[in-house]
Amino acid sequence: MHAETLLQELNEQGAYEVRGGGYWAVWPDLDVHAMAAMMLVHEVRLVTITATPDISGGLRLIYHWDLGTVLLNMETTVTSGHIPTISDILPAADWAEREIRDYYGTSFDGRVTTPPLMLREGDVPGLFSRTSDLGTEIDPAETARANVASQDGEPK
Repeated sequence: MHAETLLQELNEQGAYEVRGGGYWAVWPDLDVHAMAAMMLVHEVRLVTITATPDISGGLRLIYHWDLGTVLLNMETTVTSGHIPTISDILPAADWAEREIRDYYGTSFDGRVTTPPLMLREGDVPGLFSRTSDLGTEIDPAETARANVASQDGEPK
């Protein structure tokens, strides 16, 4: 199925653009569960989900889909700290959702459990969120590694 047909099926009025050889749709209120169900029906492969903080304090989630000869990138915004899971429809989303939970503290509604992927059992989710709260300009990954490696200045 062609990317433009999928985009119109998902959101008839939704704007999108072609850039970098792929289709990009930025829809803040994207129904990700309906998107995943439609992609499954049309046998579109989920490549991954990426997450990055946005300037308003929310979290941008980009769902990357492989249509065979072109990539389809669907971006939405999480402002409430939670979004529906798509791992119940597409098990391939499991690790990406767990990683996003570990790094940004986002809850994926509908999951029975969300075991840590990058953190240890018992570590508080939202590792990158906590490091950005420190107001530091250094790489959050470096700060995160230091925070995980020690507690109260002592190695864990």
